[in-house]
Amino acid sequence: MSSFNWPRIVLCGLIVGATFTLMTAALVSTLGSEFLAAAGTHAADGSGVTKTGPILYLVTISAGLWAMWLYALVRPRFKSTFGAVVTVSLAWWLIASIQSLKWMLVLGIPLNAALPLTGNLVPTVIAVFIGSIAFGNVPPDQPHKP
Repeated sequence: MSSFNWPRIVLCGLIVGATFTLMTAALVSTLGSEFLAAAGTHAADGSGVTKTGPILYLVTISAGLWAMWLYALVRPRFKSTFGAVVTVSLAWWLIASIQSLKWMLVLGIPLNAALPLTGNLVPTVIAVFIGSIAFGNVPPDQPHKP
């Protein structure tokens, strides 16, 4: 682990997290009105102000840090950057979807309200791809000679 370039992982992770946050905010505001209405009754206090505040954005940006750490870990094992980007994006999307599903079930939000949000995979792939460009070229592992 000491061979990781931690400053680069952190910087690119912040880029990925911020990109993902902006893209999903746009996605939710355009396609997720039914979800926002259903979630709003659970996420707001009596005044209609959400209880999450900036914590929600910080958690999402920290997920971007995790994604770039995972990218730095798996990239040398792939022949192409594309394979690593898709793998990391699917891992992030799957974990986030399972977590979201758990909260939807706990809060009683109808599953059909979140159906448009399954398109969240696209912003995930785009954000990780942008992070991979910022991260730079990482050569794949070379086979070891005996």
